[in-house]
Amino acid sequence: MSSTILKAKTKGAELLTREGGPVSLSESQRRRIALFDNGIAAITIGDRWSPEVKHVLNTAQRRGYKFEDFPEVEPTTLLDLYTTDTSDDANAPALELDRQVDLAEILRQAGSERASDVHIRVLKRYAEIRIRVYGRVKDLGSREPEEGMALIKATFAVASDLAGTSSDMSFQQGALTARSGLLPPKVEMVRLQYSPTSDGRGALVMRLKYEAPANEIEIDHLGYNAQQISDISTMRKRTNGMYILAGKVSSGKSTTLQRVLNKMFIDKQREISMYTIEEPVELDLPGAIQVPVKKSPDGTDGFVEAMKASLRSDPNVIIMGETRSTETGNLAVQAVMTGHALWTTVHAGTALGILDRFIDLGVPAWKLQDPTVIRGLVYQRLAGVICPHCRITYREAVERGQLEPELSDKLCALFGKKDTELHARGDGCEKCKLGLSGRTVVAETVLTDPILLEHFAKSERIEMREYWLRPIEQGGLGGLPVLHHALSKVGAGLCDINEVEEEVDLFSAYERDFMHLQDRLRKDVVILEEQEEKKRAS
Repeated sequence: MSSTILKAKTKGAELLTREGGPVSLSESQRRRIALFDNGIAAITIGDRWSPEVKHVLNTAQRRGYKFEDFPEVEPTTLLDLYTTDTSDDANAPALELDRQVDLAEILRQAGSERASDVHIRVLKRYAEIRIRVYGRVKDLGSREPEEGMALIKATFAVASDLAGTSSDMSFQQGALTARSGLLPPKVEMVRLQYSPTSDGRGALVMRLKYEAPANEIEIDHLGYNAQQISDISTMRKRTNGMYILAGKVSSGKSTTLQRVLNKMFIDKQREISMYTIEEPVELDLPGAIQVPVKKSPDGTDGFVEAMKASLRSDPNVIIMGETRSTETGNLAVQAVMTGHALWTTVHAGTALGILDRFIDLGVPAWKLQDPTVIRGLVYQRLAGVICPHCRITYREAVERGQLEPELSDKLCALFGKKDTELHARGDGCEKCKLGLSGRTVVAETVLTDPILLEHFAKSERIEMREYWLRPIEQGGLGGLPVLHHALSKVGAGLCDINEVEEEVDLFSAYERDFMHLQDRLRKDVVILEEQEEKKRAS
């Protein structure tokens, strides 16, 4: 907990252990603990259960004082508390305290709405504060421009894992951890990205990472369909080959990866070893050696050094948070070619596009052609789930101007439904946020085989995609594109077509390329509707 937050929590309280106070301490003890009459006992990090601290607490409790809150603080925080020099009556400390209290409240509001991000953007006349909830951005408030910049500076004052300079005109990264004392319940870390803007102003984006219990090991409820669950299950059973997840930032890749790997560890009777390389560590994998990495002062990529170390650490499975350079890409392939399984993520726009992304990273095509190397591809996005209590029909959406009449007609024809049987997002109600009740995965998965990889090696991209999409009974892989998965959720009343067109692709792309899948689409809609009916019944 930071000094300013502790001061906020103890404002107005009596410091029992001050010089001449009711609880007398030695100089050594004051470096470890400070007691307040409002039930707070501030203790230096690592000393909570030390004999000296336990003795002080027992002594105070025998005198009738009770303590319920035991924040851990840096030693310098206690030194500040016991400093007798109060001549500094400048406004800076009070202002710093107010800003961090303000920041804690912003994060509390964001956490209470399960926001994924907080945006603080300083403009010429004001600073706006917005949060992203279920993929949608909403206003949270505003401040004076100077207060907005001061709020950003106060954030980095208690941040860790700092990267970049401290200049307002330079890019900066960092993280807020529990030690900052600012995190709301259920949030275990906040990642920070500051970007300088014009006229000496800037913008801060804070990404909230929520606690994800390691005992959550199934992906069935994340939104994958039965075929995708089967594909990912096949990937999970293997302990060789490379498995790659792609998707934009905040697309649920970490959640999927954590559940898959923890399930693998359990299914393998805990008889495998895992080695993770992340920046910072985000996955909760009790069965793994987890290595945090960042670029060293001499410019060496920490991922490269950690990858080399992993190969000497006897792992069955290596997890590299992101493959982002030629060297890490080739090291990943090398690890697989020496018999390991490797899971990683990349930035790519489709599942098959992952292969081209590795070419862009400088991995030789002949290595990717080997069917024992790239064995599984997953591409996913997250789409909002429309609230069943305030959703509106397509007829209402057209009347409101929320949906184009032509698109409504086409979708009714596609699904064989009336415009009163299909639904769009409503305005929101007391049971939802912004007309949404959650988010769901829309995805595509590929289990590679020699034929598909041969098309890839020959640069036959059209033939490769056709082979993947061709039904199994016709000699193909029976793949389904992410747009098909998303539209099945539109037909079942789970997702809004406007968001699908915004986040995945336009419906016209399905008309052009995938109308041969219409019968399968209608069947998938029926399956989803039956699943939703069972959920409601239970």
